[in-house]
Amino acid sequence: MNRLLKENGRVLAFGAHPDDLEIGAGGLLARLSQEGAEVTMAVVSIPNNTEQRKAEARRGAEIIDADNLRILFEEKPCRVEDIPMHELVRRMDQIVGDVRPDLVITHSAFDLHWDHGLVNRATVSALRRTPCDLLAFLSSPEMNAQSRGIGQCFADITSTIDLKIEAIQAHASQIARLDLESSRDLARATGRISGYQYAEAYEALRVRI
Repeated sequence: MNRLLKENGRVLAFGAHPDDLEIGAGGLLARLSQEGAEVTMAVVSIPNNTEQRKAEARRGAEIIDADNLRILFEEKPCRVEDIPMHELVRRMDQIVGDVRPDLVITHSAFDLHWDHGLVNRATVSALRRTPCDLLAFLSSPEMNAQSRGIGQCFADITSTIDLKIEAIQAHASQIARLDLESSRDLARATGRISGYQYAEAYEALRVRI
């Protein structure tokens, strides 16, 4: 995976809600940060329990050692599906312009959560004039089990699997629905088919070679 990113490159990751990035891409984001990349985590919306979930998002980003955490619609609680697409793309445009990413990571269009698919569409639109690599992830173990689109490339997260799990655990308000063992089991199974102890699977939407 590091072949896709020049030394000290800039990484931008878009997630629909707090915890999505930790679940889907936390291992890779932590690894890239350790390797010297500048990592920005961008959360689109917080639908409820706003202050607690902001604090959890900050803690998750700290564990991953992200350089920046951005919340696109921080001014009010909202759901992704209630945001007009043109406004979502406009906000993403602003962040893309600020970060000037070499690599962008976002939700997969194959994700069964409707709002995650909207984030994928908006990300692709926001990158229309930006030369960068683009990878997509699924946001939960059950999504991975049902998808045929993920698994074109694999990230070795053996060195950061514990950070990934710790970052997921930071989202205490969501812990009742988060299956930490399933996340670890999925990373182990993905590693088994890709030659690593633990791995995350991605769909390569745009790769410059």
